[in-house]
Amino acid sequence: MSKKAKKTEKAETAPEMKATAADLEREQLSAALHAIVEGNNGVLNPRRVVDVARDPTHVLHRYFEWNDGDAAEAYRLLQVGALVRHVRFTVVRADPATRQVAITTTRGYQSRPSMRKEHGGYEPVTAILSDPEKRGELLAQVIAELTAYRRRYAELSELQPVWFALDEARADLSGDASSSAVGGDEAPLGAAG
Repeated sequence: MSKKAKKTEKAETAPEMKATAADLEREQLSAALHAIVEGNNGVLNPRRVVDVARDPTHVLHRYFEWNDGDAAEAYRLLQVGALVRHVRFTVVRADPATRQVAITTTRGYQSRPSMRKEHGGYEPVTAILSDPEKRGELLAQVIAELTAYRRRYAELSELQPVWFALDEARADLSGDASSSAVGGDEAPLGAAG
């Protein structure tokens, strides 16, 4: 075989893809959770996952906090989030030109991504909406969350009108200077992304 033929043969052979540590870990987690599903009548029950993970030799064990004091504190922080999400504000907007009043109820507090650090937290929605930079960050967060839902539920063709509306909103917001942070996972119009 000539040198030229050997070079052509090598170029046509695709390199083997090596699994990364993250790929292997994902496979182990998937297999462990699937085993729980199989042993629990096709249901992945959270309590059963914790029970299985109690075994220090089980692959899931390291994903949990087993120090009860630390776990209790972490749970209290989750409870704060649930408590804050229950607070609602009623917003009344009057349009003097049309003499119409719009009344909406919204969350009282939001957590912007830039506020999710050690000393961050939640801010009143009214403060976020009245500040163009904060408002832009919140809009970018909403677009990112909706795009994640699009990927998660891509197989539900009944949601195509929702994805079209998302594309339209993203296009509208990308032209708005106050929401320059809005971007996200660009997907073709109506595609599941």
